[in-house]
Amino acid sequence: MLTIAAAQHQVIKLAQLLDCGLTASGVRDRVAAQLLFRQYEQVYAAGRSDLTQRGHWMAAVLACGDDAVLSHASAAALHGIRSSAAATIDITVRRPSSLHHAGIRLHRRATFTAADVTVVDGIPVTSLARTLLDLASRFSDSVVERAGEQAVVLELFDLRAVSELLGRSKGQRGIRRLRRVLELGDLGENVPASGLEVRYRELCRRAGLPTPEINRYLLLGDEYHKVDFLWRRERVVIETDGGRYHASGWQRARDERRDQLLTKHGFAHARLPDELVDDHPDEAIAIARNLLTSCRVSTNVA
Repeated sequence: MLTIAAAQHQVIKLAQLLDCGLTASGVRDRVAAQLLFRQYEQVYAAGRSDLTQRGHWMAAVLACGDDAVLSHASAAALHGIRSSAAATIDITVRRPSSLHHAGIRLHRRATFTAADVTVVDGIPVTSLARTLLDLASRFSDSVVERAGEQAVVLELFDLRAVSELLGRSKGQRGIRRLRRVLELGDLGENVPASGLEVRYRELCRRAGLPTPEINRYLLLGDEYHKVDFLWRRERVVIETDGGRYHASGWQRARDERRDQLLTKHGFAHARLPDELVDDHPDEAIAIARNLLTSCRVSTNVA
């Protein structure tokens, strides 16, 4: 019994107690002796009443059924992307439920898939992607952007998972806000991620080119792709390709697909290998300048 409770942040369900050989009267006796402390109907704290925050979250999940997961603001706090001092705990279930527990806000989502659920520190919780979408359904752009930025800092942000979720969540609350934050927000931090990007940014600055956005997520159809240098108004993208990062067949295939999508959605683009940037900087800048000039001419003609 104690081993099970220890693995669940000191909380345990009545069914688990009975599986350990206790009877209903035995459970009542342990409650009376203050060896078990009732948290919710059929959920107890074992050995101590002063649960940690994770203990309270786990107790709430156990109280809401086998398919229950921590979600929304509570999930964001567990993932570490947004702190929350709220006394109310957010729980999502798949099936209709008439459960009412003090201190629990119950959400129902019948469209959950396995990709929407994970486990953090032993607690069933919505995936990071689903958590960001749930935050977007209830909070402002700035809140979602800060949570996304923290996910990037913690190296938890998975662009493919977010894109996949958005692609199958049409019509759900929060979709527009999350798309807007991803495309216009600072989740890419607008800073170079490699020495090659630093060098090319400096070349652009010295050449007097318009200041580009750097490492931004760009919506191409139903998919998000991260691009190195983006001139949004002119619809120009420059990718700086370091050899070791783009040498594998998998990466080349991803690069080719992104190039196809950029063309399909009206972006002029070019890939600049590190040798070109470092050995022929004037040519590397001329490529960007020509694309920007051509796009301005096309826009003015239109």
